[in-house]
Amino acid sequence: MTVTTWAPIRAALAVSVICLLAGVSLVACKGPQQDAKKAERELPQITPIEGMKYYVGGPVMKYDSYGRLRLGGFNGEVAAPVSRGLLIGYKLEPDGRHFEYRTWVNGRPVSKSLGFLDAQGLLWFSDRETYDSKGAVLARQTFTYDDTAKKMTAKVEQIDPKTGAVVHSNTDETPYTPPPQPADDEEDGDDEGGSHDNGK
Repeated sequence: MTVTTWAPIRAALAVSVICLLAGVSLVACKGPQQDAKKAERELPQITPIEGMKYYVGGPVMKYDSYGRLRLGGFNGEVAAPVSRGLLIGYKLEPDGRHFEYRTWVNGRPVSKSLGFLDAQGLLWFSDRETYDSKGAVLARQTFTYDDTAKKMTAKVEQIDPKTGAVVHSNTDETPYTPPPQPADDEEDGDDEGGSHDNGK
């Protein structure tokens, strides 16, 4: 009479199940890491622009002489453009007064601005383009300044990204000095503002 003992079979099955679970866990652990690396590789790569410096820490806002907030610098300079998160590009032209300012999110262009610096080194915009997720222009803005009237005129054109045609245009005037705010309200400022001779 043959006696079958189940202990070795049970042990073998247990080892097989443990190995199977360990393998599934290993694959599950590697999956997100591989997905993250793949996503990183698929981000658009930014071609460096000669003379441009790059920042990942965001802008520094300062008040101008009229009491409006505007760009005064940047945090987190990096040696080369990166494709993950927010990236700011800033290039000062050889004349030391005019600039080019760009932003990207995850390697995709968001906006490009041109302008000039005032005596405090604060940025005043003259032109801006805003892009969609495919890099097509969505809007164009032009800023002009009247120092006599102390007002800025902003012209905004909404663009059809497929045809490049202007579908809507609007013009607005803003005084250099912000209107008075109630003491308990938080002032949000304006980074466009006015300046002197339009940088020309």
